[in-house]
Amino acid sequence: MLTLLHNIFLCTGLPGGFHKDGAVLIRGSKIVWAGPLAEMPPQPEFTARKDLGGRVVIPGLVNTHAHGGLSTHRGCCDEGDLFEWAAALAPHTSPLTVEDNRRGCYLAVMDMVRNGITTACDCTRYGAGVFALVASEIGMRSLSGALANSPELRRNGRPNWPLALEETTEAIEMHKGNGLCRFYLGGHSPYSCTPALLKEIKREADRLDLPFVIHVAENRRENEMVMEQYGQSPTAWLDGLGVLDSRAVLAHCVWVDENDMDILASTGAGVAHNPASNAKLASGVAPVPELRKRGVPVGLGTDSTLSNNCLDLFQEMKLSVLLQRATSLDGKIMGAQDAFTMATLEGARVLNWDAEIGSLEAGKQADLVILDLSHPLGLTAERVLSDIVYHAGPQHVRGVMVAGSMIFEDGRLLNVDEPAIRHSIHEYYRHHG
Repeated sequence: MLTLLHNIFLCTGLPGGFHKDGAVLIRGSKIVWAGPLAEMPPQPEFTARKDLGGRVVIPGLVNTHAHGGLSTHRGCCDEGDLFEWAAALAPHTSPLTVEDNRRGCYLAVMDMVRNGITTACDCTRYGAGVFALVASEIGMRSLSGALANSPELRRNGRPNWPLALEETTEAIEMHKGNGLCRFYLGGHSPYSCTPALLKEIKREADRLDLPFVIHVAENRRENEMVMEQYGQSPTAWLDGLGVLDSRAVLAHCVWVDENDMDILASTGAGVAHNPASNAKLASGVAPVPELRKRGVPVGLGTDSTLSNNCLDLFQEMKLSVLLQRATSLDGKIMGAQDAFTMATLEGARVLNWDAEIGSLEAGKQADLVILDLSHPLGLTAERVLSDIVYHAGPQHVRGVMVAGSMIFEDGRLLNVDEPAIRHSIHEYYRHHG
């Protein structure tokens, strides 16, 4: 089955990969060819030809850090720093059930797909396999699991280890052969996990050949707490425990110094940068240019709707540049290409998925987004890139394809009855909220 997408402005996500009269040729779930239509090798009769009317096609956006299951409680606490906010949230989030998690995941995945996100790394506390189940049904790709914590350090809610391990093992078995779903094992943070627990999680992750995910150095107070207890920064402490390597995905990394960044570079760990969440919780601005100069892969994340309120990587692209310029007073410290790469190929690299996703090229999965962009002066490579990062938003998304299948088109999710799902969730909380 061959499908040709043509009459498109193609942005492959690779250096110089902007083609005004572009085309993407797809067989099954994979891209066979992507580039200028005039340079495409002759092909046999196509099964389907889709004229996209000059629309812009980009790689699917990769959300490297999310908490989809918390989406039911958006806006229940919008003030305070990380620890004040977390304390105010506890009465709302600690009683949440796995079914609440499922309802939140539906809301999150439907929003993400509408916003051009084709892959998300999702974190929960209970129900490690729920996000994958929901994402797979809707058609989105996921790296998901649960972040364990030590009950003596995080007393809200019941213990979730080894429950997280059991749930993840079951989810892996359930989704065997499903290329949309991958899983990890993780710890919540250096301040909510004992050294013994983190070592055990990492040991089990290695045994199962899974990535390791954790929040790190998000808030200045976190650094002070870990320094007071262990005499090291959170990053150095984690490195000493042996949990940092190229399979590690570290969310935030706002409060990292030169030594910490050198550690991240030497271990190969990836960073999920959450500019909106970090700004809302007064955490600061991660030193993204310095990390990337050292070769540390940095992707973009939305975090949850509790600390961001929307799941929009176009917003994160724009903020990732603007916050760096505002805090450094350097108008060239980061640009649109940096942000676009972080939202696509570099984000895929953070999740160790860049061999299959993150760019539009032969052999990779056909995960792409169709944007309806126009410019008064006409579309050029420079204007398209500028618009993607500084102007575009979810309102410009006209189509989303994952693994060669359209899952969103002209305002409608194609695999689920979105209005019915939203209605049932609203009805449930009208009676149980």
